[in-house]
Amino acid sequence: MNASEKLSLKVLTPEGLIFEEADLSAINVPLADGRPIGIRPGHAPLIAETVKGSIHIRSAKKEDKIHLHAGVLDIRDNKVILLTAGEVEKTPDSIAEPIPTEYDRLMQTLIHQIQLEDKNEQDIQ
Repeated sequence: MNASEKLSLKVLTPEGLIFEEADLSAINVPLADGRPIGIRPGHAPLIAETVKGSIHIRSAKKEDKIHLHAGVLDIRDNKVILLTAGEVEKTPDSIAEPIPTEYDRLMQTLIHQIQLEDKNEQDIQ
């Protein structure tokens, strides 16, 4: 790995940039599918959903971690951007937790209705 093959990381919240680090050799991020992803220089472009957890970063000088709420990960051209509600210790839960939307309520109602219909069909048979 030559000097031009390093990662940079930016963590953005609705309030702005809360963390920035360059010259990184590795970043590990927990993804929504339950598995962490290891990011090294030259990683393919990717957009993925993250979960609340620790982001581990490593450079030639140090290893560190930051604890973030769930968000979105964007990897492109050795630039890693995390969009999140903020750091776990510094963000009120009322901001970090998703707010149920009308869509969520309608989907839950639809699922419930389908389950009732399936149960009724099974009772008839």
